[in-house]
Amino acid sequence: MKKFTISMISMGSIVLLLIITSCSNDDDQNPEPELEAWEIEVNQVKAVTAKYIDFSIAEAEGLIDVSGYVPNMGHHFLNPGLADGTFELNKPEIILYVPDANGNMKMVAVEYSIIPEDPKNPGNPPEGFSGDNDVWHFNEMVGQWQLHVWTILENPDGIFASFNTAIGD
Repeated sequence: MKKFTISMISMGSIVLLLIITSCSNDDDQNPEPELEAWEIEVNQVKAVTAKYIDFSIAEAEGLIDVSGYVPNMGHHFLNPGLADGTFELNKPEIILYVPDANGNMKMVAVEYSIIPEDPKNPGNPPEGFSGDNDVWHFNEMVGQWQLHVWTILENPDGIFASFNTAIGD
């Protein structure tokens, strides 16, 4: 009887060993895709602007509503100290907010707002995020290059689209 028990234990150990060694590690066969440079940069922007999810911080730091409510965008709160005509990845000039059903401001995006030396002849858009996924728009009404980055609210038209149809009129 002891031989049978030992044989069964040995056989069980062999089967378990075979199962363990034959199982593949999903991480080895399906590694997470590497992020592109612009995606890494977007993550950096998300990290440095995360504090603005709390609207009271934006107010305390002196951000001002420079647009009122804009359909498919929200309110544009400018940090006057960053409006220097230079693109700095970790210093977006504007934070976009949309009021919720109770009127509380919810952060939805950031915007870079770059005023060229000659707004009547703006030249090429600023160098922005790595690659060519970012889509700068020259707003002739205010004489500046603009780039929206939908860091919080997903945009069905893409993270760099100017307007976000997920936000109402």
